[in-house]
Amino acid sequence: MKRAIVVALGVAVVASSAAGFGISAASRSAPPLMQCTQSADNDVCRMRVASAARVDLRARIEARYEADRAKCAPLAGAQKDSCLIAAHAARGRTLLEAASPYERQS
Repeated sequence: MKRAIVVALGVAVVASSAAGFGISAASRSAPPLMQCTQSADNDVCRMRVASAARVDLRARIEARYEADRAKCAPLAGAQKDSCLIAAHAARGRTLLEAASPYERQS
C-alpha cells in the first residue's frame, strides 16, 4: 500500500510540474503585438493577435485540466471518478466561456 501511495504522489508531482512548465513556456512566447508594430495591414495583424490569444488561452485551459486530473491520481473508486468528472466538466465550461467572445453574431 505504501508503494502505491508513493507512486501516485510521484506521478502527481511530475504531472503538476509538467503543467507548470507548459504554463511558463506559453507565457514566455513573444507577444504577437511586438511582431505587428507599424504594420500596413492592420486587419491581418489583428487576426494574428486574436489567433495567438486563442491558442494561448487554449494552452492555459489544457494545462489547468491536466493539473486537475493529476489531483485525482491518488484517489480511488467513486472519489476518483467524481474528481475526473469534475475536472472534465470544469474544462468544458471554461472552453465554452472562452469561445463565447468569438461566436459570430448574425
